Amino acid sequence: MEYRTVSTKLPTNELTLFRAHCEKKGLTPASLIRNLILREMKITIPHTVAGRNKITYEKNKDSFTWSIELDTKDTVEILGSLSPVFIENLFNIIQIGLGERNSFIQKKEKNSVPIPSDIFRR
Repeated sequence: MEYRTVSTKLPTNELTLFRAHCEKKGLTPASLIRNLILREMKITIPHTVAGRNKITYEKNKDSFTWSIELDTKDTVEILGSLSPVFIENLFNIIQIGLGERNSFIQKKEKNSVPIPSDIFRR
């Protein structure tokens, strides 16, 4: 595959903001630009990383940080300084959503997992 470069000019203040934004997201400017271009063109980006969600309680601020700990041991912060009320609300909404999904797929047992429909089409 052959690669080409795409570039743009930004005022210095916008470039500074862009670099800070990339750093906060844990991405290089090139990877963020690539992701934005592909998203704009609606080309799906294959998942090439794995990790786990992590919510950390910060006692001194009485807040939470939501991050993803990648299998490479790198950590990417998703959102910081989240209030306990926000986390409780998010937790409740996730439980409702998962309950709706479990009802839809007719999951009744706690340790059941979704079965690929291809198995039943054979």
